[in-house]
Amino acid sequence: MLLDTRSLMVLREIEAHGSLSQAARALHISAPAASQRLSRLSDRLGVDLTIADGRGIRLTPAGQQLASHAVQICRQLELAERRLSEELSHTALPTVSVATFATVAEHLLPEIIERLGPQPGFQVSITELPTDLAIPGVIAGTHDIAIVRTYEPRTLARPASTLAKTIVTEPLDLVARPPVAGQAVTLRSLADAPWISGPEGSTLAEAIESTCRTVGGFDPNVVHRVSDAAVTIALASDGLGVGLLPRLATHGAPEHLIHPAPGTVTRSIMAVCLPESLDHVPVAKLWDALDLPA
Repeated sequence: MLLDTRSLMVLREIEAHGSLSQAARALHISAPAASQRLSRLSDRLGVDLTIADGRGIRLTPAGQQLASHAVQICRQLELAERRLSEELSHTALPTVSVATFATVAEHLLPEIIERLGPQPGFQVSITELPTDLAIPGVIAGTHDIAIVRTYEPRTLARPASTLAKTIVTEPLDLVARPPVAGQAVTLRSLADAPWISGPEGSTLAEAIESTCRTVGGFDPNVVHRVSDAAVTIALASDGLGVGLLPRLATHGAPEHLIHPAPGTVTRSIMAVCLPESLDHVPVAKLWDALDLPA
């Protein structure tokens, strides 16, 4: 046979991570070893699978086509190994691995798992990861499900080989200490305030700052850049700034700090998995449980 699984795994990881060094790291082998596997596969097929791209490499059209098959082949082998392992050993529960971000891990997943009820056949493992690592982790088979976020008007960038569904769509709320107790707080009233935004270049920062411009009609004076909702709430509570947070992230915040902001963008929380993963009953059960009641 021209194809072998070890070489296909290298190709799969390059597709998922975008570089040879990261592919080698994901497979726990050296970069030269990964390069040799790739070279042998290319020689056997008689076609270039990668091409130099600056200091790195990218897949050729032939490499991309083979990588799409490699993802499915390797994933099917991993599922077969997992099922066999479960049949041969009953001492360890099978694990459904979920890659997600902090807000979901803290406020959403525990409720979903609790609603799912006791599941003696499996357990859920949660790993906190950014979207640009969570979805590649699903493609590579490291995680069964990714739960990620996107802010309108952006749409979620994901491979066509994956399934995706929206779990929650929520507005952004203002986080600000009222100048006078009981006084209404609006987006426009905060035009001159010091603002708390997300890390520069992040989707959160883009959502906050574009909302101020398009809805509020002003460019925010961004003084603080943070990614943790709890920090935003703490800064606002001390009167050190104002911000916008998705509603789920404001759970537990003092009520006087949180104000509806009509017209702001919305955030969608989405689940992503590979179709073949749903052949594994524990994954399918958790996937179905992600359909939240209206």
